[in-house]
Amino acid sequence: MMNPPQDELHAWLALAGGGLAARQRSRRLLAHFGGPLEVFRATSPELQQALGGERCNGLHADLAQARDIAERTRRWLAASARHHVLTLGDRDYPKALLQSPDPPLLLHATGHLAGLSRPAVAVVGSRHATPAGLQMARRLAAELNVLGIEVVSGLAVGIDAAAHEAAMKTGSAASTIAVVACGLDEVYPRQHRTLFEQMAEAGLVVSEHPLGTPALPPYFPQRNRIIAGLSCAVVVVEATVRSGSLITARLASEAGRDVFAVPGHLSSPQSAGCNQLIKAGAGLLEQVRDIVESQPWAFGAEVHRAVQPARRRRSRAATPGASLTQPLGEAGEPAVPGGPDDQSRTPQAEFPLVEGGLNAASWSRARRLLRARPCDLAELAEAASDTATAMSRTLLMAELEGWVARLPGGLYQWCARP
Repeated sequence: MMNPPQDELHAWLALAGGGLAARQRSRRLLAHFGGPLEVFRATSPELQQALGGERCNGLHADLAQARDIAERTRRWLAASARHHVLTLGDRDYPKALLQSPDPPLLLHATGHLAGLSRPAVAVVGSRHATPAGLQMARRLAAELNVLGIEVVSGLAVGIDAAAHEAAMKTGSAASTIAVVACGLDEVYPRQHRTLFEQMAEAGLVVSEHPLGTPALPPYFPQRNRIIAGLSCAVVVVEATVRSGSLITARLASEAGRDVFAVPGHLSSPQSAGCNQLIKAGAGLLEQVRDIVESQPWAFGAEVHRAVQPARRRRSRAATPGASLTQPLGEAGEPAVPGGPDDQSRTPQAEFPLVEGGLNAASWSRARRLLRARPCDLAELAEAASDTATAMSRTLLMAELEGWVARLPGGLYQWCARP
């Protein structure tokens, strides 16, 4: 046996290297010996016996290299209270990922760990997204987030970035988690350095790779398995038939997660992958409630209550595939043309329908105050005679539609034409 590792961090880093076969071997050894230090204290015959006669070649080969990485990691951990390393045995290690087919032995994380204990849904898709795809990603991420559901994605350009950015704007306790294919002292793609820093402040970025690891092509499918493993469902918004998002969808299905796809036009290459997924059995996603209702065990009672009113309103007023912001009258019925609730006269002032948000009457009262002057959330909730949570959800959708702008100091301002 070579010199033993300096501490558990050193041992975990030495065990965590390599691909699928190495990870499977390391998990077998950990299960047999009980911990990483015990693995490296074992003799070669003991290691071979633990692996059912399989020779354990190369286990100690990278120990010297891991010692350097461990020292670098210790300095990184000491540099910020937001820097973390989670191992399989840690209480903060995400339970959903632990129950996936191939959980990483070790996760580096920067940001807030609280998101790992919340239910999560992955929103992934094309790097070359259409404007409609980007808008759908923002809307889905925002609606999930205001329901207290973490949004997971891969920090890529296009759909991933749109989902991350929208989730951070909601003001909800939930936020967003990015899984990257490089070390956390690297940023890929480089143009997302600002987004990376914002997520380290308001959300979480995780990686299984040691510090200093560049983003290489083989690491992206490995990243995708973690995206799937962290989530109870995966939503593909736009994807070509060769998109990496389809790999995420396949890995999610293999892990027992629900897969949804947003349908698109048959002539659009960016929708071809989604349409293919739906043909293969993925759920066709129209509303966030499709996800919530598919897994009643995965979300709390509050989330189920939040989606119920919107479902009842749609059962009377909406048709399949209707807009998330379909105008409704005071009682939740379609507005009567020419009537007092007719919003066809002012298209910019449509009712921003959102699950768990305001009804049409409450929004009408809040809108009158917004048109008069900038207001904060508490004022608007009081004017609407509803909760701050419902008001916040509705304001978010109004902001995404461009009807309301958020000002410094927590104020909101009406910006559509009266």
